[in-house]
Amino acid sequence: MTRPSRRTLLFLAALVLAVGVVGVRALRTTTTEISVAEVVDRHERAVEDGGADGSSEPATTLTTTTTITTVPTEPATAGVPLPKPGVYPVALRGGEQLDLATGAERTYPDEGFVTVTPVECGVEIRTDFVVERWQSLEFCETENGIELGTERIFHSFFGLDDLAVRSCSASPVSVDATSWRCQSETSVADRAVTTERVVRVIAGEEREVIVFTAELVEGDHPDNVEFIELWVEVATGMTVQERRTYEFVLDTPLGDAGYTEEYEWWVTSLEPIG
Repeated sequence: MTRPSRRTLLFLAALVLAVGVVGVRALRTTTTEISVAEVVDRHERAVEDGGADGSSEPATTLTTTTTITTVPTEPATAGVPLPKPGVYPVALRGGEQLDLATGAERTYPDEGFVTVTPVECGVEIRTDFVVERWQSLEFCETENGIELGTERIFHSFFGLDDLAVRSCSASPVSVDATSWRCQSETSVADRAVTTERVVRVIAGEEREVIVFTAELVEGDHPDNVEFIELWVEVATGMTVQERRTYEFVLDTPLGDAGYTEEYEWWVTSLEPIG
């Protein structure tokens, strides 16, 4: 998990000192649900423009560049194909909390969306919880099968936006995956990965999935905790379920600030709605 950038932390500190406790308390509970019409419209515009929405947005974190060569070959037998583009509905539970000044917390709504959009290397899979919290991960075609490309993690607290971007390398989306490594010039997430190929009930149907379990080995702080469980359907390559837990400490001008997030989502339909 990428912690908020130094620039964002400085803005947060300045905001707290400038507006005081009352002003921060008024801003801290902003949670804006996103509608299906908004998500479908953004997806359609991104497809027309030839790329996933968000991929051209300016990031507050500088990134390194990973070159991935696209090849017109079938994925390895241990891997998965690219999922079909579209907007998929998901059920959702969880939330996040930032302990800074008066604190900020948000509970996610019961429903969200996963959007699959074509990008140059393959597809971008974006998960929208609320306007203030989304993330995306690229599945890219390479000569070794499907691998992770770029991950993006977006938060908005106290009315300030922070978009963190990391490029992944040697991170296969296959049953023989053992590690995922994603980094930028200022952030790193090196994860140990275990996999299991099993049959699970997905949206009321039995489907074969690869369950990826990833735990943080090296992060931005030695005390950071990150756990990811990702289910990918073997036949379609679609991400159908995800569970994440984050716990870490931020060093800020106002002292230590703890951040926690825990959520789980699962698709409620295997057919896209847009």
